[in-house]
Amino acid sequence: MKKNLVTVIIFILSFTSSEIFSQTVSGKVTDNNSGLPLAGTLISIDNSGKNYFTDDNGYFKIESLQTGSYDISIRMAGYKAGSIQITIAQDQRKVLDIKLIPSEIMTGEIKVRSVRYESILKEVALPMEVVSSDEILRRPVSNIPEALGSRPGISLTRDGIWSSDISIRGLSKSSIVMLIDGNRVETANDLSARLSMVEVSDIERIEVIKGGVSSLYGTGAMGGVVSIFTKGGNYGAKNFLNSSFISGFNSVNNNGNLWLSVNAGSQKWFAKLTGSIRKASDIKTPSGELSNSSFTDNNFSAGIGYRPFQKHEINLSYQNYNASEVGIPGGYPLFPDNALVSYPSEKRSMFSAKYSIGKLPGIFKGISGKYFYQYILRDVENIPYTVQIKPAGNGQPKQRISVLKIKPTGKHYTTGVQMQSDFSFGKNNIFISGIDVWQRNLDSKRERDIKTETFDTSGTVVISTAFKTIGEKPIPDASYRSAGIYFQNENRFIKNKMRLTFGARADRIDVSNTRTVQPYYEIVNGIFNFSPSGQKVIWNARDENDFSWSGNLGIIYSVKKEIDLAFNLSRSFRSPSLEERYQYIDLGSLLRIGNPDLSPEKGLFLDAGLRLWYPEFSFSGNVFYNTFIDLVTEVPGTYEGRSALIKSNIGDARLYGYDFSFMYNFFKSFVTYGNLSYVRGEDTKNNLNLPQIPPLNGILGLKFSLYGIMNADINSVLSEKQKNSAPGEVSSAGYVLFNAGFSSMPIIFNKNGNLRLTVFAGAENILDKDYRNFLSTVRGNVVTEPGRNFYLKLRFDI
Repeated sequence: MKKNLVTVIIFILSFTSSEIFSQTVSGKVTDNNSGLPLAGTLISIDNSGKNYFTDDNGYFKIESLQTGSYDISIRMAGYKAGSIQITIAQDQRKVLDIKLIPSEIMTGEIKVRSVRYESILKEVALPMEVVSSDEILRRPVSNIPEALGSRPGISLTRDGIWSSDISIRGLSKSSIVMLIDGNRVETANDLSARLSMVEVSDIERIEVIKGGVSSLYGTGAMGGVVSIFTKGGNYGAKNFLNSSFISGFNSVNNNGNLWLSVNAGSQKWFAKLTGSIRKASDIKTPSGELSNSSFTDNNFSAGIGYRPFQKHEINLSYQNYNASEVGIPGGYPLFPDNALVSYPSEKRSMFSAKYSIGKLPGIFKGISGKYFYQYILRDVENIPYTVQIKPAGNGQPKQRISVLKIKPTGKHYTTGVQMQSDFSFGKNNIFISGIDVWQRNLDSKRERDIKTETFDTSGTVVISTAFKTIGEKPIPDASYRSAGIYFQNENRFIKNKMRLTFGARADRIDVSNTRTVQPYYEIVNGIFNFSPSGQKVIWNARDENDFSWSGNLGIIYSVKKEIDLAFNLSRSFRSPSLEERYQYIDLGSLLRIGNPDLSPEKGLFLDAGLRLWYPEFSFSGNVFYNTFIDLVTEVPGTYEGRSALIKSNIGDARLYGYDFSFMYNFFKSFVTYGNLSYVRGEDTKNNLNLPQIPPLNGILGLKFSLYGIMNADINSVLSEKQKNSAPGEVSSAGYVLFNAGFSSMPIIFNKNGNLRLTVFAGAENILDKDYRNFLSTVRGNVVTEPGRNFYLKLRFDI
């Protein structure tokens, strides 16, 4: 048992009853130090292909086992893994009391599902990062990018505070696939927002694959995949009802938030409800308040699960997110410098239904089918404060033309169907195959409110005023459908020392759009006109299709128990989005123009890694080299005599670099940790630097326990000056930030331990450093990031 670094106390209750005709193993998993139950612990029956998880109260139950001997593995993030061996006789039940010892460092014993089947992190060849709900809770994160931005190879980008996104090894936005509970999120990416439309307290785990994985998820997975798994509820070995409440406050923007969840269930069913509300003021920076950076949002989600028959499961879930009066600070080049821009209303609602049959005997292990529907509203309001004076001449009087408001609106509808079959050809082989079909429909419009004042012959007195609304279609009514088939295979060789994974996928993309005229209509002093003067066709109706294939090869070789070598080779693709093909964005300054003749991007990805898993030291390091053909980017040009950014294929490009992380438990509870990331991006055809590439950056920290009642985390965030900026980019200086966080051990109020309080507090940017994140914005007048932030969180569990 010492060998496995786990303390397991086993109470075996063996008896025969006329009411029991099958063999079962049940039990409870708890923290060895605190005695609190551990929800979500992975219980694996190694020689049967069966995996189970503990419920919210730490209980598990394994039924319908055949007689014989079994090796049971117990794995839980943040705890030392172990295994035990049991023998089951006819009509026997065994009850296990398992106590896991906390691990001071990351052991790789973390369950992951982004590879489309259940595995653990240390057995996946792909470079991955996993952020748990516990880590999110310990930090004052407002959105998913802030939760991920400290991980190696992942950088935070901003269009404000609420509106944030990430870059993975130099690729971002349309080059990264985002999934919520396996359902694809499709929306416009010109302004970062899609990763902001999820309540962070609802998240169970975030998994990020770094690199091209189109063979798993199809078009768009050139830079990687962000998989968000929400707290969907758990079955229980016993009937249960519990709830959690989180309240938090961030001083940097007076952000107050409340989150409540209620969970109930049994062996046959579960149900969960969550709700949250947040309100934040403008961000305080060392240079003063960043105006127009406030936001308000709320979220509601529900989920139910039901087991109608043994090994059958039905899951239904619903999510509804709403944000209002979200400020978008900034200006040139997308908006005029003095513009006031906001999201008056942002909405995301999603419904999904899944039916699965699993844990089957024999070769065929399971099958699942899923349907999802998602609606996203993107509503923008731009008050540009632009005034044009048209002098008198050619018999025309002097006029003053004011653009009062520009209101783009996009409604995004995505529907998807997925089916997957799982097979196991012996203990050393896993094979999956599936169908993945989804379609996005886009309905967009833009209204421009204009006031025209006409002067008398003296040019000083206004004699008439006319109000006109110009209706436009920034993107045609269009649809984008992706249909793909895929397979993935994993084999183990050389006494399980080597794992070989390979897979492939074929996709057909169909894109269609309607004939679009500009302007679409005009309203002059309340009178509609659908054939206004100057109306012209900007996009003709057309149908396009792309066919692409992708593949991957991954190898993990265990040199010894504590040392793994990993290698990955993959081919990925990305078919241009609707916005890249058809956009016509005019928000008062620079035009942004699409190109329907864009070719799909194609990329080849190489990655090699070293992983060390010692009891007191862990290390994960990767080097990568990626090449691209027909990379899509915006190229400066002119359109109808105006300056414009036009979508273009730039030919050949490459990205290369490294990222690594480590943890070292050098004394008792003291752990030093850190990471470092570097990426270089080059347009090899034109011998230019690629835009939006993060500089060398990293983190160095120290974690420790204070007298067994509190945990502390002190760290510094480092960024070098970006010396390889692209044409038109403004380089940023290097900086160092200091942060500190503290969390209490659970304060238990009753004998059962199910009424408890945990306190989290700390400070970010302790020295109130004035700095600029190179990727934070593409708009010139946002030049500083948030200042010193004190935060407090309280979590109550009942």
